[in-house]
Amino acid sequence: MEQLTEIRVRTKIPESEMEQKVGKILAESDYNVRLTGPARVMLPDGKPLLIYLPRYLNGERFEQAYDVLHPIKMSGNRGLASGAPGFTVGGRRRYKSVNSAIIGNVDPLGNTPYCRTTAWTGDHAEEFSSLFPLFMDVDRAFAEYVPDRYLAQKKRANATLPEWMVGDTVFTTMTVNNTYPTGVHKDAGDLDEGFSCLTTWRRGNYSGGHLTFPEWRVSVDLKDGDLILMDAHHWHGNTALNLMSEDAERISLVLYYRTKVADCASAEEEAHKEVMAKKRSMGETRPTSAVWNGSTTALGKIPSMDIDAMNESVSTSD
Repeated sequence: MEQLTEIRVRTKIPESEMEQKVGKILAESDYNVRLTGPARVMLPDGKPLLIYLPRYLNGERFEQAYDVLHPIKMSGNRGLASGAPGFTVGGRRRYKSVNSAIIGNVDPLGNTPYCRTTAWTGDHAEEFSSLFPLFMDVDRAFAEYVPDRYLAQKKRANATLPEWMVGDTVFTTMTVNNTYPTGVHKDAGDLDEGFSCLTTWRRGNYSGGHLTFPEWRVSVDLKDGDLILMDAHHWHGNTALNLMSEDAERISLVLYYRTKVADCASAEEEAHKEVMAKKRSMGETRPTSAVWNGSTTALGKIPSMDIDAMNESVSTSD
């Protein structure tokens, strides 16, 4: 195990100050400490906030994963993590669509009341499987550096039908974010007693995009192959991302366990639920207008990818 510098945070910023940052892109002034080496950051109660492992992931399989992840640039509905004002459709709050995609498996969400493998995963099964060795590397780091959280997540994974787990790991789901800074948010839907694991691929020339926990004023500028294990139920987001070359790119991959996947039935039963849900939805009237960032807009004029994203909403990111 790599030797880690341990940092204990003592106080957090006032709640009134934190409220002003929610959903916003952060600035360099929003942190006091930026981690530059292997570190473990502990909360006042002794629980871990994050473990930072620079260059933990490297070598051929890490590099090959880039070729799989780079083309994944589907728009996703990221809630507060989009870093921009939202809009209302049919009484439901929606947010800017960004380059964020969910791969792996998800539990019932919104208009999809059944468990399923995401569309990209089903359409690219071989490419997805090629990522399993990398996922296992992350799984091993999780087990080594945060064993109590890992065992809690492993217990839940063991109680989940194997078809909803990703390989021989404790993860059900991954989020792929491509070159956008996330607004300040807390992750929702993943296991409270578990941990999120995040790594990055960097290409070209850019600055910023530092992953920051503003409540505790701690930040890290993730480099190529860095791995961070973190409690994503604390406020976090990125500083502004400044692209300085045409090939500038920052891919982040977040691995986690979706809590309600433990309740998923067999793949066959869930497929039957999908068929029945789609039958019930036939003939239903879709909303004809929406409030987009404060102004009423015909639904047909909202970019189609944003409408699609409404059906794939998961609030988990870096």
